[in-house]
Amino acid sequence: MRNKLIVIGAVALLAYVIGTRSPRVQVKSRESVGHQVVRLWNDPRARKRRHKAAKKAAGAAEKRARRTLRDLRK
Repeated sequence: MRNKLIVIGAVALLAYVIGTRSPRVQVKSRESVGHQVVRLWNDPRARKRRHKAAKKAAGAAEKRARRTLRDLRK
């Protein structure tokens, strides 16, 4: 029982340390909210994620539309 508690505690500590060191968006304290939004919107990584998400959503919508049409024709 004691060993299980030690393992659980070690895992919890490790998860905490990894969570605190994870990369975050760095926000400057003197920066206005509007400027932060513009800066994050123009970020190349965010642009790429938005493009991928839009492409995935368009593909899913097209697939669903084809399936619906096929079901209606039956």
